[in-house]
Amino acid sequence: MTLLLGEIGLDLTSKIILVTGGGSGIGLELSRQLVALGNSVIICGRDAGRLAEAGNLTGAQAIAGDVTIAEDQERILSEIEAQHGRLDLLINNAGIFLAYDFNTDPDTLQKIEREIAINGTAPLTLTRRALPLLAKSEQPGVLFIGSGIAFVASPGTPVYSGTKALIHHCAQTLRHQLRPLGVTVFEALPPVVDTDMAKALKSGNFKKMKPTDVVRDIISGLRRNQTEMLLGQSRQIKWMSRIAPAFLFRQFAKTEFH
Repeated sequence: MTLLLGEIGLDLTSKIILVTGGGSGIGLELSRQLVALGNSVIICGRDAGRLAEAGNLTGAQAIAGDVTIAEDQERILSEIEAQHGRLDLLINNAGIFLAYDFNTDPDTLQKIEREIAINGTAPLTLTRRALPLLAKSEQPGVLFIGSGIAFVASPGTPVYSGTKALIHHCAQTLRHQLRPLGVTVFEALPPVVDTDMAKALKSGNFKKMKPTDVVRDIISGLRRNQTEMLLGQSRQIKWMSRIAPAFLFRQFAKTEFH
């Protein structure tokens, strides 16, 4: 029987879980903790070597593929269907963080398209393609890994914060639209996380959260059916975006990238 939204949180044991961008950062830690709970975790990513290492480290199954390419999305889902017959939880984690000057960077046009494709378009198209496989689950779910930066424009990253705002809005609309299908849509919004992706960010205003703590809180939220998870300083960022948006913007404008 398919469980309806709000009845109960996810039972995170013996589940079939796909984690995009599972070769590093939050995705790697998600894979490690979810496998440890007794789930069958499949990770995908573009770097086959890194992905294989992550699979050996965590016990997850690795499938190399680029989630911005439709054929790769379909191949990954087909392999999961052939081997497992269903998908219980899709975790849209893959993402990139690009800081550059919109006017002077010679690669601005390519960076715009790449960041929107990976952070914005891919999670949505993969979710749509995964719906038939999720329908075979008794308790299907989709988790978007967003960011607290969805609530404030970040001047040093001309596109990144916009992609996270897009995912935040889409998570809300899909939560409403997919509810009649029994699919629970979750969104986790961490602050800056201490991963390789955020190494270039230098600011005394924001404390980086450890991936282990981020994933611990995400798993707790999934179990409690917390569909919007404001992690670490993200709760403060959301609150400040409502009462003092100009001040918050100025604080982000002070952030240096190098």
